[in-house]
Amino acid sequence: MKKAALIISGILLLAGCAPLEEAYYLDREYGQANLDARSRQVAYPDYRYAGKTPQGTEGIAAEEIMSVHNSTFGKAPEQVNVFQLDIAR
Repeated sequence: MKKAALIISGILLLAGCAPLEEAYYLDREYGQANLDARSRQVAYPDYRYAGKTPQGTEGIAAEEIMSVHNSTFGKAPEQVNVFQLDIAR
């Protein structure tokens, strides 16, 4: 009985490694459907605006705007006790 259980468990363990060719194709094409769906959602895949320079704020004016934007992240967040209840003692 023990020999039969040992032989069957050995066969089952070795059978799990058998379809190596299938695993190769699955690993190679992993995520391909996701990439295809994402590429279909791009509005202009030919990048028709790639060669043009964007028009917008000049560098000197943009530098001041960016310094104000970056300074807002320099302040430490205020500690708030969310469990504080206004219960009179």
